[in-house]
Amino acid sequence: MFTASDNQALDNIMKSRRICRKFTDQVPDKKDVEAVVTAGRMAPYASISSGDVDVFRHFYVIFRDNPLLEKIDKLIKDQTILDLAILKEEMAEDKFLQKYGVALEKMWFNVAENGLPVFPNPPCLIVLAEWRGARRAERQSLAHTIQNMWLKATALNLDFNMISPLESMWDNQEFCDLFGLPVGKYGFHGCIIGYKEAERLTSKPISDQVHWL
Repeated sequence: MFTASDNQALDNIMKSRRICRKFTDQVPDKKDVEAVVTAGRMAPYASISSGDVDVFRHFYVIFRDNPLLEKIDKLIKDQTILDLAILKEEMAEDKFLQKYGVALEKMWFNVAENGLPVFPNPPCLIVLAEWRGARRAERQSLAHTIQNMWLKATALNLDFNMISPLESMWDNQEFCDLFGLPVGKYGFHGCIIGYKEAERLTSKPISDQVHWL
């Protein structure tokens, strides 16, 4: 049984989570990174879809100054160019995107031109790969995994940023080759952990987000 103190500790961790937009050069301790990865390994998964492979979830830990980071930075820019072209085609037909997709278009254009703000040499990048399977439930599983890792990182006083452009890499041959994975078979996500350089953003008040019906 969990105690009231356990419940309060979890509340404190969840309240303290923030996306970090800018990291220092300090590399997190390997033991802390292992603890974050272990938390990700404990996340639920689509057992039916993953039952036909021995290893359905992979974690690739890449520390600062690894040449792979420069390659991934370039691949993210290149993939964002392709994603941006698709978004523009959809915006031409979709009235909702025409109204609300302008900010997304600007953000993706900036990523395509300049890369993500946390690159090109972040303190620690963790790339997640999840077997896609017949049900195509890899995105849900990856979301659970990221959730666990984010909570654990926060509990360890580490800062965190999700690298969502990696979701588009599932059919990117060059990206899959970096990790020795077959193209199209795995879904991807990723995160950066380290220590914040800038102040964290504040959350909106609960009255703006919760509606009692």
